[in-house]
Amino acid sequence: MKGLIFVVVATLLASTQAALAMTPKERRQYRDDLIRILPDVPAFDDWVKKTDELPPDFDVLPRHNGLPDPLTFFDGRAVTTPQDWDARRIEILDLFQKYAWGSIPPHPALARAEVQETRNTGYRLQTVVLHIGPNGKGIMHVSLVIPDGTGPFPVLMGPGLIGGFGNSAPAILRRGYITASYAGNDMNDDSRAIGSLYPKFDFGTLPQRGWAASTVLDYLQTLPEADMQRVAIFGYSRDGKQAVIAAALDTRIKAVIAGSTGVGGLFPYRLAGERDQAEGIESTTRMFPDWFSPRLRFFCGREDRLPVDGNLILAAIAPRACLMVSGFNDEVSNTWGDEQSLHSAMKVYQLLGAPDKVGLYRVPGFHGANDMEVCLDFLDMQFGRSPRTWSSQFVFPWDWEQWKQRSGESVDLATYPGHRADEPVNADPAKVRESVQWMLGRAPPTMPSGRGGFVGRGRAGPASRPGINGNPGQVVPDLVNWVIQRSVGGSREFGWFAEANAETASRPLTFGYNVHGDLYYPKNAPPGKKLPAVVWLHGYSYPLGYMWVYHRDLHPVLALVKAGYAVLAFDQSGFGSRMKEAAPFYDRFPHWSQMGQLVTDASAAVDALRKDSLVDPDRVYLFGYSLGGTVAIYTAALDSHVSGIVSICGFTPMRRDTQEKGDGGVARYAIERPLIPRLGFFIGHESQIPYDYADLLGIVAPRPVLVVQPQLDRDATPADVSDAVEAARKTYAAQNAVDKLAIKEPWDYNRLPTALENDVIEWMKQNMK
Repeated sequence: MKGLIFVVVATLLASTQAALAMTPKERRQYRDDLIRILPDVPAFDDWVKKTDELPPDFDVLPRHNGLPDPLTFFDGRAVTTPQDWDARRIEILDLFQKYAWGSIPPHPALARAEVQETRNTGYRLQTVVLHIGPNGKGIMHVSLVIPDGTGPFPVLMGPGLIGGFGNSAPAILRRGYITASYAGNDMNDDSRAIGSLYPKFDFGTLPQRGWAASTVLDYLQTLPEADMQRVAIFGYSRDGKQAVIAAALDTRIKAVIAGSTGVGGLFPYRLAGERDQAEGIESTTRMFPDWFSPRLRFFCGREDRLPVDGNLILAAIAPRACLMVSGFNDEVSNTWGDEQSLHSAMKVYQLLGAPDKVGLYRVPGFHGANDMEVCLDFLDMQFGRSPRTWSSQFVFPWDWEQWKQRSGESVDLATYPGHRADEPVNADPAKVRESVQWMLGRAPPTMPSGRGGFVGRGRAGPASRPGINGNPGQVVPDLVNWVIQRSVGGSREFGWFAEANAETASRPLTFGYNVHGDLYYPKNAPPGKKLPAVVWLHGYSYPLGYMWVYHRDLHPVLALVKAGYAVLAFDQSGFGSRMKEAAPFYDRFPHWSQMGQLVTDASAAVDALRKDSLVDPDRVYLFGYSLGGTVAIYTAALDSHVSGIVSICGFTPMRRDTQEKGDGGVARYAIERPLIPRLGFFIGHESQIPYDYADLLGIVAPRPVLVVQPQLDRDATPADVSDAVEAARKTYAAQNAVDKLAIKEPWDYNRLPTALENDVIEWMKQNMK
């Protein structure tokens, strides 16, 4: 009977999907529109012309705005046993080949090895040429450092030149590991020639390198000194991507040290891109179009339809060991996203009885930060060479159920009446504010902290900011100085142009409860003239706060300064230099909310600007993107001193934001992220949420508001956003200010390109006077 039910459901699902499927004409138009709005990539354009490949039919691909579940098959069946997982793992690798990596050939056989060996004090150096593949035509160069003794020794392999672990080689030798470096990176790559021997396969450069790493394992198996049950692979950045691909493909690799892999590695595509101000599909496929299959670029902005993601690579490594390594402020990866990937893959590790085999390691600093000694400690633990066990320290250890239990919070839903989806905006501003203040929680009493700016704020070299809440014992990197130094020479990849910086002056500004920001303003501003001012509210930028490196276009801060505004930018609580505020927040303030903290800080920023000698106190605006767009709306609704707002990709109506919509629902703000915990009580009862964004926009009236809602934003239902704006427009009309509320709906996804940025700033000039 169950089988019959499944067949019926599957048939209904298939017929529904067929009815909703995109036509070839629609897919072609989508492809042409996508190429039109994205930065030009000649290699991708040439591939499209050569193959005429169309994007996948996004309407029939399962939608997962959160991470795809490793324990659910593509067709929706559950994985319940290790045997099920074996089949699911094969499916995952096949899906990666189809949508991200390109097709991968069978394992190339080892024909013969040419070995040269030299002896040194304490070790032997082997230089090896492997002849592999069809008729032994492929060649892979390998360099091994073998400790003196009979072994067998554990092995740490990785891409690089001879002795390819650089300054880490002595540490590895001291620990009694064989090092095996192979020609599989940018400096020395044999895999490309090997791959050319298989012309029917279209795998990208990094999957190619990961696949070719298996040839090293073939040779290691011939060495009596090598312990094949204790073979690990190490790679950092792009080499980290290929290292985890190698481990996913070849189970002879028993452990992985995955250094800041970013997207394409263990960091999820869904938690990346401009939406999260990190490396993403667009930037990766633009800057490095050969790394993966060209068809991956079709998923720019449609990550929720991609059947695979970084958490599934990590799951495919299970039950073997893996340590995820990166800097706290790593601009390529992102601590929150890495933690989500681990939490998701942990379900597989638990199913296979190996929850202690996976861990996180965070090093102070940016991309490239690592400590090989600690990585070797992890390997020693996993290989039974140390009695210790690994303990991961999570920066974002959020658990809604634990919060509910510890805080004692509860909600009697019977006291909250339901609302129709088309119900008019609430006309009582006081009642809306009361509901909002309850939802955000009870803020602690406070007073302004002591005045003061940053420590060592020069632009000439490294500097540091005071630690969190002014604690001098917690010094964090000066992200501002670091990013500006990286942009010297006008690098478009990091968004901060040297020529724009030359037109901009800045000084530190402290406000609220020890919040440290930077006030940017035009160097040529007329003396004595009061400038309109903007508070820049960034998105989910965990590593860098208000800075933005994976953004091709001019940073909004500098774009606004060029337009004549003074701009106050600061790291919001839980991000950038304030990342460590997240973990203890609800232990300290169980009845408040992170959104309440963000709104409090934004309001304090407005107060600080209104008192600043450069600023016109009657023209202080909020400009928010992604999370910042949400903060802007809440702040303006509660603070009448906000003169107007721009909210880009900032919201979707909550009462309509059910799980059925596919964007994750209001659970994103309570369960996934700890922004507004009390919203968690309304999951499944969204119609009873006591206010909605139409109400918030209504009480901002008659101040100017611009809502930007791209048509392809996967975090929203654009039609619902438009309806909310139209509902609020009635309030604006009643106050003779209907022209002060506007919405722009570009055919685009969740990002902030130059054309949109310029359009928004022009609207501001016309309507924020």
